[in-house]
Amino acid sequence: MIYLASSSQTRAKILQSAGIEFEQIFIDFDESGISKTQNPFVYAQNVVKAKQEQFEKIYPKYDNVLFADSCVECNGEILGKPKNGDDAYRLLKMQSDNYAKVITAMLFKSSQKTIINVSSTLYKFAKFDEDEIYTYIISGECMDKAGAMMVEGFNKAYIKEQIGYTSTARGLNVEILKAFL
Repeated sequence: MIYLASSSQTRAKILQSAGIEFEQIFIDFDESGISKTQNPFVYAQNVVKAKQEQFEKIYPKYDNVLFADSCVECNGEILGKPKNGDDAYRLLKMQSDNYAKVITAMLFKSSQKTIINVSSTLYKFAKFDEDEIYTYIISGECMDKAGAMMVEGFNKAYIKEQIGYTSTARGLNVEILKAFL
């Protein structure tokens, strides 16, 4: 059994669908102090390492712990979670009729091994419908998502091309994790 150090319901669903036995430990982490001026792969990895450090200060005796974080990169900018509806609109408009990449870092630490992986999934999206953007923002579903992106929800209908795993875009490269468990 592993421990998922995350409040993400999506990551929990990914583990559950993959048949991985886990217990979720909810931990609140504020990533706003980590600079987004760096390479998005380095950024995602730095966030995961910071989550690990915070968790281990609170829970020093846990073993088999999984940490993960995702960001979206579009037009060379790292897109975090939207601050409000206007920010969500800005993030979604950037992705509309454009390429966007989801970068997901994970860190699994046990007494026997440490696994660090940074994966990405690239999408080409069609032009988003304005009314559907507003409906999505009003629903609030986008507010806890990197880049306001939800590839299993709003964004799914607009995917024209995908290179990479859907699990990575949802927040956890479960294919890589399963290979090492």
